Parts: sequence; structure tokens; C-alpha cells
Amino acid sequence: MDKRHRGTHSTTCKCLNPVYVRPSHYKPLSKEHGRALRNLMVRDKTTGEWVIRRRVSADPLFTFLRPLSGRKRAFREVRRRLLDALFVLLINKVDLATGIVTVNISRLAADLSPRDEQGNILHEQAVTVSRISRLINELARFGVISVPEGEWDSVNGCRFPIHVIITETGWRLTGIDLNKLRSEQEERLRAISEGILQPGETLSVRAARRRWYDNMRHQTILSRRTRAIAQKQRQRLVALPFDERKRQVAEDLCKHLGKHTLTLQQFEKMVWQQLYQLELVNLTPPAHH
Repeated sequence: MDKRHRGTHSTTCKCLNPVYVRPSHYKPLSKEHGRALRNLMVRDKTTGEWVIRRRVSADPLFTFLRPLSGRKRAFREVRRRLLDALFVLLINKVDLATGIVTVNISRLAADLSPRDEQGNILHEQAVTVSRISRLINELARFGVISVPEGEWDSVNGCRFPIHVIITETGWRLTGIDLNKLRSEQEERLRAISEGILQPGETLSVRAARRRWYDNMRHQTILSRRTRAIAQKQRQRLVALPFDERKRQVAEDLCKHLGKHTLTLQQFEKMVWQQLYQLELVNLTPPAHH
């Protein structure tokens, strides 16, 4: 059997000219962040369509650093087009204060794929997830982005959300004033009061990134554990008669609250709220007079 050929199907990528256009209802990006996006995209005055204005794939960086990145050849044209479109998308989604882009690779691929008039993705022309994943790894080798190692959530048996960071080298590709950008990043960091910096701390973008990710990880754990506990409680109660469900929910709440100063009406309301949240209600609650 000939293993050197792949049959009669085409090996050409499905989407030769990916493009990302920022939705018109989005608020315009401000200052250097907005300037970066305007440097990358421009509206064609004759057709009215958005087109690539600055092709970052043509930057000398990708030629000069090629040996250091482990590549022998330049990117092919189809990959250069994908790089240009993906970079526009990353700049659009980046958090300016920290340089972080939370990446859902499937969503990135969907955002770059052509759609029909109803907004549905044309699957025969869609950008594939594997192309995005490989390109992200390439950009990391060139130092345009950094990709921290994914962390494993041992409690739930899955990985935390992936994120990448646009480096100073990456921002330089957009042609903006890096000094102004740093100033705006610090200004935003000062304005962020929850999750990234606390009053009195010395400003550090690196520390802000670490804090941001630690908070996101903590919130992910809490959310997953809360959902798991609620699901176990529902499975335990769903087979019981309704009155017994109500009694056990009241007992669980009482243990959780400990010493409390609630009125009877407030406690009853909490019991019913818990029953509704767990979808265990099959009777109309009694009317209070």
C-alpha cells in the first residue's frame, strides 16, 4: 500500500483569505490601543470593506529571527495571510493593562471564518482549529507572544483556560508609540481596583498578570466546585417525596447558616430559593398572609 500519497482529496487549506472585522456595535478602542488596530486595518474608500493595512507577516523580524526560531524557510503565503488576520484579532481582544488575551482557540477560528448572510459559518471554507494552534506556537517561538504553560485542575480533571500575552516585540509590530502604550498600561492598572492591584502596591505589569491569572484560577475552582456540590445535592434529593426534599433542604441550610438572626419568613424564602435553584419544585409554594 502506497503510504506516500493521501488519496485524491485536496490538501489545500479551506480558508485561503481569513479576515477579522471588528463588529460595528463594539465601542471604538481608545488611544494607542485604538491606533494599533487602525494601523492594522483600514476601510477601502471605493468598496467600503475593511482590508489589511499593515501586514505584520512582512516585518523583517520574521526573516531575521528565522534561524533562532528553528525554521529553515519563510512562511508560505497562506500562513502569512492567517498571521495578519489573527494578529488583528489578538489586538482586538487583548486586555491593554496586562497584555493578556484569554484564548479559546475554537472561538478564534470561528471569528476568522467566513459567514453567510445569516451569520452562519461556511464550514467548507472555515479556518480550522489546528491551523490556529500551530500558528500560536510559531508566534511564541518568534517572541511576538508568550504562552505560559497550561495548568492542570486536579480537582476537576481538566486544564484552566489558556491565555497568551502580547509581548513588547508584538506591540512593536503594530507601529505604535511604545512609551505612550506603557503610560496607558500603567494608567489602567491604577484604575483597576479588583483582582489585579491593591492600593499601596508598587505597580508591576508582571505582578498584575500573575494576580489576574491567580484570581481567574481561584474563581474557576469555586465555580466548578459549587456546581458539583449542587449537582450531588440534587441527585440525592430528586427521588424523595417533595415534603422530604423541602425538609432536608431546610436542614442543610440550617447547618450551613449556624447561628443566625433570620426571621422565619426569611428562612422559608431561602428554602424555596434553594429548591427552585436545584429544580426540585413541583408544588406551588404556600401563600403567606
